Amino acid sequence: MDTKARKGRKKTYERIASIIDNHQAMPQRVLIKNLNPIIKGWANYYSTVVSKKVYSQLDHLLYLKLATWAKRRHPHKSVEWMTKKYWRTIDGNHWVFSTPQSDESPMRIYQHAEKPISRHVKVKGVASPYNGDLIYWSSRMGTHPEMPKTLTTPSETTERKMYPLRTLFPSRRLVRG
Repeated sequence: MDTKARKGRKKTYERIASIIDNHQAMPQRVLIKNLNPIIKGWANYYSTVVSKKVYSQLDHLLYLKLATWAKRRHPHKSVEWMTKKYWRTIDGNHWVFSTPQSDESPMRIYQHAEKPISRHVKVKGVASPYNGDLIYWSSRMGTHPEMPKTLTTPSETTERKMYPLRTLFPSRRLVRG
């Protein structure tokens, strides 16, 4: 991870920590509402340059900070009581900081590691959107100014996705001359 991402991670953690520290008396719902945009924004912004290891480290630091928040709110309660009150199992994911699922609108904190890592794929050396290779650019970008939207939207399998393009353009060479 480069220096910019490292600094961004530290700055984001400090921001998350300050929000948790400043919301000691607020209900869990308010805390989650204030943390989720920061977590989602950072995870989206750095999803092309960080690894799952970094996301997991941030989630662990977040867990420790939230555990401290819960302990400060209930200093005379046991760890088991706080765990049952603030953490739940949702969709097989244990230790999710969330409001009770029986609430009218349950809320949960987003985890960094939920964001899939998307790596940048380099463009072929000779490829250009203007050389007429509509199949390459439509499959790469999902859109092309000269292709109808219905042919470029993702479908269940690659074969089903490419079939309409192959029927429209039997040969890959679209520009004659």
